[in-house]
Amino acid sequence: MIIWWFVFLLNRVIALPVCTNQPNIKDYAVLSALLPLHSGDDCSETQIRGIQQLAALEYGLSKVNADLSQYGDLKISLQILDTCSNSNRAVKATMKGLVSAEQTCIKSPLFLGYVGPDDLESFINVHKITFLLNKTHVLPYKIDLKERPANVFFIGTDQTGIRAKAILTMLSNLGWENYVPVVEDSIQTNNLLDTLVDLSDGHVCPVGKPITLPKSENGYTTVYKEIIESQIHTTVDGILIIVEKPEALKPLLKILSNSANSQRSPLVIYIISVGLKLWDFPRSDSLKIIVMQEATEFIVKNDIKQYFNDSLLISYHEQTRSYKRSCNNNPMCLDSLEEELDSTVIPITYAVHLFANALKMSLDQKCKYNLDSPGICRNLQSMPPMEWASLLRTQSTIMNGPEGPKRVRFQMEIPHHVSVYMWNTVPRQFDLIATITNGDRLSFMKNVFLPSSIRSNKISDRSAFCQSYKTKQTKIAATVPPVEDATAAKEDDWSPIWQFLPRFGFLIFMIVSMRILYNVFKFKQGNDESSSKRRKRMEKANKPRRTGSVTSRRLSRVSSIISTRSR
Repeated sequence: MIIWWFVFLLNRVIALPVCTNQPNIKDYAVLSALLPLHSGDDCSETQIRGIQQLAALEYGLSKVNADLSQYGDLKISLQILDTCSNSNRAVKATMKGLVSAEQTCIKSPLFLGYVGPDDLESFINVHKITFLLNKTHVLPYKIDLKERPANVFFIGTDQTGIRAKAILTMLSNLGWENYVPVVEDSIQTNNLLDTLVDLSDGHVCPVGKPITLPKSENGYTTVYKEIIESQIHTTVDGILIIVEKPEALKPLLKILSNSANSQRSPLVIYIISVGLKLWDFPRSDSLKIIVMQEATEFIVKNDIKQYFNDSLLISYHEQTRSYKRSCNNNPMCLDSLEEELDSTVIPITYAVHLFANALKMSLDQKCKYNLDSPGICRNLQSMPPMEWASLLRTQSTIMNGPEGPKRVRFQMEIPHHVSVYMWNTVPRQFDLIATITNGDRLSFMKNVFLPSSIRSNKISDRSAFCQSYKTKQTKIAATVPPVEDATAAKEDDWSPIWQFLPRFGFLIFMIVSMRILYNVFKFKQGNDESSSKRRKRMEKANKPRRTGSVTSRRLSRVSSIISTRSR
């Protein structure tokens, strides 16, 4: 009985009007951005990577909105949604964007879609919601998904192979033959290590199974002890650390700074995202560390930095000021790594241009006869979401860059850049010593060479290490859960969402979702019933008619009886 009353209430609420704050539809389009502007349990620590991604969006919008002037006062506004570098908060931010779009009657293509989130764990949880409502996602680079949904678009191709090539280039120049692998606890870093092993083809190989950095501080000491114990082997040339987020390095570097033990083996650290701080590194002349920071080339650095958000930048410098005071003007406090731009900056800028070009094309197709009133017409407002996604998928545009005109499209090859830093014992700081372009072009700065303390000249049986690692990986692969199962434990932790969303906004969203599912089920059930009725009619029509034969047999029997009696 309660269920029937609940269904009745839903039907009454669906009949109510939803949109109450509809803006001027002639000059309003929205692009939502899921950005890691902050991090931490209380979402209070400002992230330089999020500031850079926001600046890339503002930089792109300043260009495309100028081109949209031919369509009247039409502008693309940016909706900033902070994910707080957390999967559950990313879900909350996505729901906030959906409720806001529903309350203001903004639908595709006026609701252009989402940019991000670009980390795999957050995107899997977010996509479960947006896929149901056909909301588009544009991501900077291709990520590993079990299936390719129709509403997901990647600017750049998969970077795993070219990252592995860059690491192999550095290890080969160091003369390393083997290393202790240490990786962050993420799918992306583990896939990168597997690709590196396959690419090395028995020339540079890991020793033992990878050491995984924990996600909590409880395991820091254990990880450090495992790394120290692995250095006992005389055949180890060094330690390779691969992390997606620089925050994963802080516990390890802190333990190295406070440890009385001198470093026994050199370290090569590969970081995918920007955000590393120089003051996190140990200050020691015996330090043997090479840092490989994936970044954007410096050609566009000044253009992007002009669009840095002032309030976020002030907050970022305020939280780092305490570290700089404790350094007493040490060169290590002059954070030269802050000048690095994240590798997602250029793809995000391209994403804005592709969104805008798709909007202009849809305006030309749907509103070409609306000459008296330029802007958004009724035909555009009623454009189905799947048609908008199909139009967006085919987009390409020409952009003028520092190297001349360039065609921008989805799944394009984007130049890969890695900055290589090394500890300089004279000024006691990290210096930029080289760059690696597209994975294999290593260019050193003038009069810079790799020191012999980091290089290795030993000769050992390399194939034994690689064969041992591949055998272990084959055994482990059978027990590793798929991507969907790896995040299953966190998918249920959406309880804070009830406290976050407006009461009626969330109710409306749930009603719309249930209505869609109900219509789909009802349509399928109706098709099943219609097909069954048609099948019965066909069987009845094809059934042989027996009436004529029975009647003839009866008539012949009667005639035979009459003839017999007449005799």
